[in-house]
This record gives sequence, structure tokens and C-alpha cells, in this order.
Amino acid sequence: MTEANTTPAGRGTVLRVLGVVALGGIVLGLATLGTCGWSRNPAAINAPDNASDKKIDEKEPTIDGRPLFADWPKQKPDAAIILTGQTFGFLQPCGCSRPQLGGLERRAVFLNSLKAKGWPLVGFDLGDLYPQKSAIDDQAKMKYKLTMNALRDMGYIAVGVGESDFAAGLDKLLGEYALQKDQPPYMLAGNLLGVSNGKPQPREDKYPSPHKNRQLIGVAEVASVNGMPIGVVGTVGKLLAAKLEKLDTTITFADNGGLLKDAVTALATQKTAVNVLLYQGTSAEAGLVANAWPQFQIIVCQADDPEPPQFPVQANGGKTLIIQVGHKGRYVGVVGLFKKAGGGFDMKYQLVPMTEYYITAGSEEEARKANAVLPLLEAYSESVRDRKFLQRMPKGPHPAQIQEPKLNLSYVGSAKCQNCHAPQFAKWQGTPHAKALDALEKIAKRPSLRNFDGECVQCHVSGLNYKTGYVDQKETPQLAHVGCENCHGPGSGHMTNDKNLGLQALQMPWAQKPGERLPDIALIKKIGALPSIDRGKEPLKPQESRIINAVSSMCAKCHDHENDPNFDFFTYWPKVFHTFPKAAPPVENPNPVP
Repeated sequence: MTEANTTPAGRGTVLRVLGVVALGGIVLGLATLGTCGWSRNPAAINAPDNASDKKIDEKEPTIDGRPLFADWPKQKPDAAIILTGQTFGFLQPCGCSRPQLGGLERRAVFLNSLKAKGWPLVGFDLGDLYPQKSAIDDQAKMKYKLTMNALRDMGYIAVGVGESDFAAGLDKLLGEYALQKDQPPYMLAGNLLGVSNGKPQPREDKYPSPHKNRQLIGVAEVASVNGMPIGVVGTVGKLLAAKLEKLDTTITFADNGGLLKDAVTALATQKTAVNVLLYQGTSAEAGLVANAWPQFQIIVCQADDPEPPQFPVQANGGKTLIIQVGHKGRYVGVVGLFKKAGGGFDMKYQLVPMTEYYITAGSEEEARKANAVLPLLEAYSESVRDRKFLQRMPKGPHPAQIQEPKLNLSYVGSAKCQNCHAPQFAKWQGTPHAKALDALEKIAKRPSLRNFDGECVQCHVSGLNYKTGYVDQKETPQLAHVGCENCHGPGSGHMTNDKNLGLQALQMPWAQKPGERLPDIALIKKIGALPSIDRGKEPLKPQESRIINAVSSMCAKCHDHENDPNFDFFTYWPKVFHTFPKAAPPVENPNPVP
């Protein structure tokens, strides 16, 4: 058997692939893992935070008030299995308020903290690495490749293949990573077949591999962790398989019964201590599989909800753990294996939230040297800028442009509004909305340059996704930041014909009748000061409730739970409130727009 190249000096030693063997029709990849390192400098990652932006979570996270690993034995595990999945292309937390969870940077720091304790690790990912939706396909492919590279260096051996991966096109994904080099993590979808002339086609014929003795999409791998062989199998459940066959007629799926029978037979020849099944199916399906195949002590399945359960479901008298890890990389699951005196293993499970506690410590320069994911992210961000993805963001018509196509409505910028709406303009200038793009250009880091990334910029400018809206700072500087037209729509028509009632109605899409407004600001503040449980006791007219919901839903297009977990309309709205009586005193405008 031949030994693959290790990583360059200074990056630590990553897993070394030691060849493959064919057993019972199943190709098993064999790999050994030492204390492979992600960090260039593990001590720096766990050092006190010296960055200018202090962490909110200075203490190690807890689950329901209990410390992590509180019920584990005091000694370190004989092996620890890292479980993730359904990341959907989320490389880092994205949002305008803290705290938030997730990100590859934090995952690397967490894994390194375990390695620093001497824990032998191996990582498996359920799949669904590819974004569920992306405006620019090339950018989504870059995210997939970056994630695979990061998983490799973190010590992952295998990844499953999920719905978002299939939807992207497996040929595309294979070209981004697996075809480039024979290296982990290896893709596993054992029951996947091609279709040729209406008949099932062997997977290795559908996706021919240039690598000797290794399929591009395999069935199983065996990792030797601290001298302990751990098997992993990947397959697609019946429900997802049926859905995928309708979406892509060039693929089909074999019955899992025969596949798993061959897989467990092959793994038995390797005398695996524990077997893991990466099962792209529902938790209900996973329960049936667990009962039918108790040879798998750990089954990772699709999450029933983006927020994962704290504890796994136990099957087979506690001998099988069915685990869900949630969505978007916000949590990591850890299974610890502890040898028992009489033989066998005890298994312990811990769900770990990726909080700010796991942000790489030190200055930006120190952090980049300590955590190799940060240069990867920075290189990704530079590529997004250099390939001009921002200018490639698709633009569709705004609802107002659809309703009045003959008017050729266009975005004009908030400065054009100030001559007639001076008090409102002055109020806007004092809000963070008026400096929204600055947050990406001057503040955002890890990675920087997010003012060139349309996925971020769309919530920091006016009209990026609409015709005549923001393009970039050179072409449309007047549309930088979150301005009047984000809520009121393109303003050219109203600016030239402000008495037109039809145009006025288009500027207020939340109102069903002319003159409908939000409740008095004093009432909104009063409700905002109440505990959530008491807010329903404050009487509101049906019309007021409807308008609150309509306006709040507009805010939530950017201030959703993912991007702004602290968003509360009743406390946020007073900060941007700009409905003033007609008799309001004029606000001096030193720079009127002609």
C-alpha cells in the first residue's frame, strides 16, 4: 500500500490514506488518523481573545445550563466522532446582530480544542454541503469547494450526498473536488445508480474515476482512529430517492436492504469497532433502518427541524444512536467512545453550539496565522470581488414596475426625497440604515470585502435585486445604504408627479386604503416595553394589526431570525419612525437636490 502526500510543512499533519481493498463487492477506503491538526498554532487558537471586537460569549457554551461533556467520564475518550451535516453552503454566520451561531472558523477552533486535550478525532458529514439556493452558480460552486477543503483539513473522512448536492448536479460537484485528486473527504452514496437506455447503470460507469482503486462516489470507508477501526457507510433513503428520480431521470437508486447487507459484511471483515451510517432520510425512516440493521451503532439522518434535538433517539436498547445535527452548521455533534473493561464500548453524545466562544483569538493577522480557514475565506472573498459577482446579480422587476410598466419607474436614491420630505430625510440620516453599506466595507471581517458580495450587499443597499437598482459603488453610488426606496419602491414616478394618488398607493404597499397608517408611535413603544407574554393584552384594531404585520414582514426580508435573531418590530420601529405631522417644523437642508 502506498502513502499519500501529507500537508505542507507548517500546516500540521492531515490524515494519510493508506490504500483500498475490495471486499464482498464493496470498496472500502482505509485511512489512519493521528492527532491531525487544523491550526498552524493550536495554542494561539485557545489563547485569550485580544481582538478589538470582544466576544460576547467569553465562557464556554452550555446546554440547558449544563457544561459541555458534563456527564462524560473524566478520562479522554478512546475515539471521538465529529458529526455535522446540512450546512447548505453557510461558510460563516451572516447577520447584523449578535450573538449568532455557526461557521467553519469556529468549527475548526472547537475541533482543535479537543485535539489539544489529546482526543483522537475523525469527522463525518451527512451531506447537503451545496447551497439550497444561490443567485450565481459559480459562487455556489466556490462555497462547495471551500467547504470540502476545510473538511479535509479538519480530519473528515467521508461526506454523504444530500438533496441540495444532487440538485446542483453531481458531475459539477465531482469536477470541483473529487476529480481533482484522490483525497478525503470521500463522497458516499452507496445505493446511487445511473440510468442508461432505460436500465440501471453501475455507479462507477455513470461516474468513472481517474483514481486507481477508488470510486468517485463510494459505499463505505474505514478510518483507523487511535488504532480503532471505525466504519462509515453513506446511502439515500427511500423518500428522498423517489424525489430525486423525478428530478433527474439519469439516476436511480438500489434498494438499501441489499446494499446494507453487503456493507456490514464487508465492514465485519475489517473488525470495525463502531459503524456509522450517513443516512439521507427522515428520522422516521432512520428508526426503521436502526431496527433492521443494529450493526450500525450511530445513524446520522436529516434534521426534522433546523434546530436540532439536544439528545439522540436511542434504538436497540440504547445500542444505536439516531442523531440529528440541525441546519447551516450551527451545531456540531460529538460521539465519544470509551472502551469497557470486558470488551465493547460505551458511547456518549454531546451537542455543541458553535458560539462566539470559538472565534479565533488574537488580532486579525494573528488569527489568520493560527486558523487556516481564515485565509481560505479571504481568498474566497477576493475571488467573489475579482470575478465581479456583484455585477452579475440577477435583477427582476419590482412589484411597482410590474403594476405600472408604462411609467418606467426607476430608483433615484434617498437624497432626491429630501426636498419634500426634509424631516423624514433628517431622521433617516441619523439611523444605521443610512450607513448600512459601511458595515460591510469598513467593519465586516473574516472575511472582509463583503461589500463586493451580492449575497450580503442585497440587505445593505437599495434595490440590488430589482431593475434600475444598485449595481456597485461606481455606477450607482446614490443607491448605497438602506434608503427610502427599500420600503417605498422605486421613486422616480412619485418624484415627478407627487399628486398622483395611484403612485402614492404604490409607495405604500402595506396600506389597503389611502391614509392607512401604523398605530400611534406611543402605542408601539408601550407594547415594546411589555414582556412578550403580555403584549397580546394590549388592544389593537384589526386594521392596525394587519398593517403591523405587513410592515414587519417587509423588515423581516432582511431582519429575519437567521440574520437578526434579536429583531423585534415593537422595539426596532421607534428607532426609524419617520411619520411626522404636516405641521412639523422644517429641517434645514444644507445640500438640497435640484
